[in-house]
Amino acid sequence: MRSLLTRLLARTRTSGHPEDGLGVVSVVMVMALVSPLTVTAVSLTVNNLGNAARDRQALAAMATSEVGVAQALQFLRGGHLSSLSCVEPAPGAAPGPTCLAGTPSWVSAARPREFRTDGVAGACTTAVDCVRVWIGTLVPYVPDCPGRRATPQVACSGTYRVHTTGISGNGPGRRALEVDVVVTPYPFPMGVFAEGFSGNGNVGVHRMSLFTNGCMLNRQRDDASGSGLQFAYDAAAGRPRLDLVYGQPAAAHATGEVSTSNQSCGSGGGGEPIHRQAVCNVQFRFDQSGSGGPLTQGDGCRGAYAPTGYPTTSKFDAAELERYGYRPRGLTDAQYDALRAQAQAQGTYNLPAGQVSPALSAVSQAGVTSPVLFWDAGDVSLKAADFPASFLRGLDDTVACSSRSVTVVVSGAGHDLAYTGGNTAPFLVASLFVPDGQLTGQGGRNTIGTVFAKSIDLGGNVDFHMDRCFASNPPGAVLEAHVVNFREADGSDVQ
Repeated sequence: MRSLLTRLLARTRTSGHPEDGLGVVSVVMVMALVSPLTVTAVSLTVNNLGNAARDRQALAAMATSEVGVAQALQFLRGGHLSSLSCVEPAPGAAPGPTCLAGTPSWVSAARPREFRTDGVAGACTTAVDCVRVWIGTLVPYVPDCPGRRATPQVACSGTYRVHTTGISGNGPGRRALEVDVVVTPYPFPMGVFAEGFSGNGNVGVHRMSLFTNGCMLNRQRDDASGSGLQFAYDAAAGRPRLDLVYGQPAAAHATGEVSTSNQSCGSGGGGEPIHRQAVCNVQFRFDQSGSGGPLTQGDGCRGAYAPTGYPTTSKFDAAELERYGYRPRGLTDAQYDALRAQAQAQGTYNLPAGQVSPALSAVSQAGVTSPVLFWDAGDVSLKAADFPASFLRGLDDTVACSSRSVTVVVSGAGHDLAYTGGNTAPFLVASLFVPDGQLTGQGGRNTIGTVFAKSIDLGGNVDFHMDRCFASNPPGAVLEAHVVNFREADGSDVQ
């Protein structure tokens, strides 16, 4: 540049018109000033375009990460809580051995589940948006939590942390989220419920209670053999075995009468209401009915279960029933609609009985361990042989079990469910809802799980079981999952 100016100035000194050379110099000077500005402008434009591209990748990664949250919520509603074996690490700590499974899973921080957003199954690949998800347990769900006996009552729940990383084009756009989710079962009486009970069979109820908003007849002493409704008895403790959900001796709770008569809730056939003569009936110390009343110290009933001082009254009314989660039809219309939608999505809606087993097998292979069967077109008759073997099992008193269960809904006015099984294991694992009709059964039939029906009419030898496996892992189909904390993991932002 300096030599060029020297030559131009030399030409100017020999020119007859000095102002001509000055014009050339001016042009050169302007070019010298503009060129760096042009380079800067181009550089800024390129950088801005790069930033915009990275922003788009970051937004895409964030959206993909949120897809991972939705996938986790879907898993929680279709799975079982016992599978969530990863203990959430302390803040700033690396995941521990419970979270380091070597194969892709929901509980492995080392090998999380991976989902591609193009709908193709398989792991993340280059240039395809995808998400990686794993779940840690902050507070595990416990069925008999202290909140059940608090005033006011607090629902039992579990809290789980969803770790999700969305990746745009397998990088460099990457966003990581940590989302805390509180999981609570739908509020309904966890046991055997009906607006009214009838039947003259031998009905055994094991480690859960019975509830009714009406009358309960054919009650039989638990510590004696005979025909009627009995709870599994703990002879060593001198009382029925404990209800695994409510943490107290299993018992009958009726807003009407509890009667030993098999003909009516009054007297007749050699029976009568258990609280007809007094509010304390030592043969049924834990049963409660509409004609019960406050118990007094030393009457043989008050505080019979000393660890919790239960019961203090033999009176049971609508307010007490609501404390156990009762509402008409068991669940809300919105909750039944949600169950119907799940069944429609799973291909298990209004199926002929012969198609139940292959349909459940198909959803099981897709990873759904707690599917929904939903009927609203008429009566339904099922038997144990209609279900795949994976939904039948023996009693399991462990918490960390791997049990499948099915939620069965028969909805519609007068639509009944007849179910027959057997008195020897394996038994169907299920939550049964017949909100507008009757649950009927004859002969032998055993079920592990819960029942809610408008009425129950039983004959033969029928047993309902609750075990720790089911109590600690309520069906995913009847779980509510609420996001309570949503934050971005800053250390894993755009790369």
